[in-house]
Amino acid sequence: MSKINYKVLKRIKLVITVIIIAGVIIDTTLVYMAASSLKINGERINGIYPENVVKGYYEVKFELQIENPQDKSIEVDYISYNVYINNEFVGKGAKPAFSIPHGVHNYTFSLTFNIYNLSSSTSSIIMNQGNVDVKIKGDVIVPLKFLGLFTWRYIKLPYEKTENVRIK
Repeated sequence: MSKINYKVLKRIKLVITVIIIAGVIIDTTLVYMAASSLKINGERINGIYPENVVKGYYEVKFELQIENPQDKSIEVDYISYNVYINNEFVGKGAKPAFSIPHGVHNYTFSLTFNIYNLSSSTSSIIMNQGNVDVKIKGDVIVPLKFLGLFTWRYIKLPYEKTENVRIK
């Protein structure tokens, strides 16, 4: 009788283990498919605006349009961005830890920089409200979490936009 109970308990343990493993694999696959489905539909540089002209501070504003075709919200670890003006690195930034709900959404980002850190020719163009080439380059980083507890992998969606912008 005890051998029968032992065999039954062993089978129950095996069935429970298989169900847990199948659940983990299915959940991980669904999260991966949802994160992979994110799309960056467009980037737009809004402009460069004076913040404090006397001290040389200006602000670059830009937008990303991100589409989440899934019915559930997708967690984003961060969106990073590097800003270049006339091929000179101006600065970098990031928007950390947020969710992207179902549908198409626009996200606005900004970076404040000092023109005194740029070459004299680029600084002169900005101060005289001329046109400059602005390049925004970055990544959308989506974490894949094992059972929602710890990150085991990241999906990286790169984007880049270069535009000729008139200083306002």
